[in-house]
Amino acid sequence: MIPIIINILWISLCLHGANSAKILGIFPAPSFSHQQTFQPIWKELSLRGHNVTVITTNPLGNNSLINLTEINVGFTYEHLLNSSFIQHLYEPDSVFRKVYDIHRLGLEINEAQIMHEKIQHILNENETKFDLILIQVVQSFTDLTFGYAAKYKCPVVGISSLGVFFHFHDFLGNPTHPVVSPDMMLGFAGKINFFQKLQSLLYNLWYRLFYYWYILPNADRVARKHFGDDMPYLGDIERNMSLLLVNSNPVIHAVRPNVPNIVEICRLHISEKKPLPKDIKDYLDSSTQGVVYFSLGSNVKSTYLSVEVRQEIIKALGELPYNVLWKWETDHLPDRPPNVLTRKWLPQQDILGHPNIKAFVTQGGLQSIEEAITNEVPLVGIPFITDQPSNIKRIVELGMGQMVEQQTLTKEKLKKAILEVAGDPEYKENVSKAKSIMDDQPMKGVDKAVWWIEYVIRHNGAKHLRSQAADMSFFEYFMIDVALFLFACIFAMYYLVAKIVSAAKQCTNSNNKVKRN
Repeated sequence: MIPIIINILWISLCLHGANSAKILGIFPAPSFSHQQTFQPIWKELSLRGHNVTVITTNPLGNNSLINLTEINVGFTYEHLLNSSFIQHLYEPDSVFRKVYDIHRLGLEINEAQIMHEKIQHILNENETKFDLILIQVVQSFTDLTFGYAAKYKCPVVGISSLGVFFHFHDFLGNPTHPVVSPDMMLGFAGKINFFQKLQSLLYNLWYRLFYYWYILPNADRVARKHFGDDMPYLGDIERNMSLLLVNSNPVIHAVRPNVPNIVEICRLHISEKKPLPKDIKDYLDSSTQGVVYFSLGSNVKSTYLSVEVRQEIIKALGELPYNVLWKWETDHLPDRPPNVLTRKWLPQQDILGHPNIKAFVTQGGLQSIEEAITNEVPLVGIPFITDQPSNIKRIVELGMGQMVEQQTLTKEKLKKAILEVAGDPEYKENVSKAKSIMDDQPMKGVDKAVWWIEYVIRHNGAKHLRSQAADMSFFEYFMIDVALFLFACIFAMYYLVAKIVSAAKQCTNSNNKVKRN
């Protein structure tokens, strides 16, 4: 009996090995919230028998995952902290400046990571082959990483932890109507007015000119230094992407049309509850009047707030009838009120699951909002960048929270918003309704993502999903050639009719002249 079992196990292992693939994952953004979203995917791929190599700023460090090799490029957090993007993060800069800073920072970080010793070893080792490349496509942070696809000549799956910029939709032939699907950088939500429509249209045009005529050619020049001058144009490589997985929340994000090779996933990072640290648990348990949890996420740090804004927040929190748990990134919070407890790091998902949490003051990142909805906690949003303003506006629209803009934040405004959200049960009821929608999914986000990744591997790129619109030029897609032809026909007809009328008039005038004579 034992030999039979051994043979069955051996055959199973052989069959499993035959279906395994070599996968290269590239997740360059130095942001824990983004990396936290993707970690379950490369973990699950490893557990399913795939040989996975990951370039990441936040390795799992799990030695039990024997099929997983992680290359730590966390040193680029220093690039982020010293960048002009962070310096301007808390200033009311124009959307154009923010987009420019994101592109420039992304290129700098990508290039610094490529020069890492272990990555150079992989690139210079000609024996290395991959069956699929998985690339994080956060906004325009990752153009340079598509050079890996040119080197290894294998299918590429893009994956985003939030929305993506227009050009990724263009590469897959996905429609980007400026009114139906305005860009997340504009911060619009719900039905937009006429001037917002005009702004969205002009931004649509500006962004494409800026990306295709400046950003992409610049990234292509840098890519050729590292991947060879014989590589195809970087835009053509990106256009050949097989699949794009977009972390899109069915509650927060508006419905939009997608081509078959753009797949929406959500709640990738939601995990099982773990026991809280004893000091945090004791603090929450003893706060029978309730607790307000305050965290601005991993990118927007509370310590970077201006002194004026910080003082207004401290005054508002100090006057609340609740205790406050604040993720504050240094050892000391100046003028800390007695009802406020600070910690440099906090297990957010587990804290939000505590029954004494009354409200969550957040910057409005998608992952934080998903965690709040999962735990049925109403929100007060102080948005800063990218999708945060539109996320919070949507929260307000759905009656799940309130928004306080950091540019106009005062003690009175913040205090009023927190008291209203924490004290009115209608906010929690609306969050519970949203949770029921989010929970009603055919499978978990991680399982859906992994299924589609393996689908691309099974079908060697799944070219049958590709829309023909992806291979059309701008003139073809918008039928500008047809419009010009119709305009030419109309002009020709107008010209012909004008000539006929002119000739008829001349003929009539001539006849009248003859009669008078």
